Amino acid sequence: MKGYSVDIIIASIAFSIMLVVVIANVLNRLIFAQSFGFTQEISFICFVYTVFFGMIYLFKTHALISIDVIVEKLPVKFKRVTNIVYFVILIIANLYLTYLSLELALDGFVRPTSFLGIPYAYIYLPALISFTVMTLYSVWFLIKFLRGDLENFDTSPDEEY
Repeated sequence: MKGYSVDIIIASIAFSIMLVVVIANVLNRLIFAQSFGFTQEISFICFVYTVFFGMIYLFKTHALISIDVIVEKLPVKFKRVTNIVYFVILIIANLYLTYLSLELALDGFVRPTSFLGIPYAYIYLPALISFTVMTLYSVWFLIKFLRGDLENFDTSPDEEY
């Protein structure tokens, strides 16, 4: 069994916290007919962390949805060029999303959440982290592919499990 990585641990902890907070709020509503004021914010924050850190894990294991039917039908030479273009597009897209996430996180320092008063920058931070990490993985995948380590690149994670 492989060891767990930081991204999946953070996503799992955030999901667990979100689950506990939502269940506690539901039980509180059923028993005492009132809800906790902070549950919406905490569950939202945990959801964001779950999604973005889970996305890192899916990205690095090539488990995100992709349509590679057309690429599989191409001759080997065109497959290589197509995969290089694919990785370059991923690098550019992730760099741009990193930039947008940075802008969003920096703007979030001036706006606190309504109940807990936490700056929105901490809610936007997972996006910045995930797109930065995915940019680095994209560069790493391109380097490995150019070296021949990912010559049989497959977007399916089936062999890993």
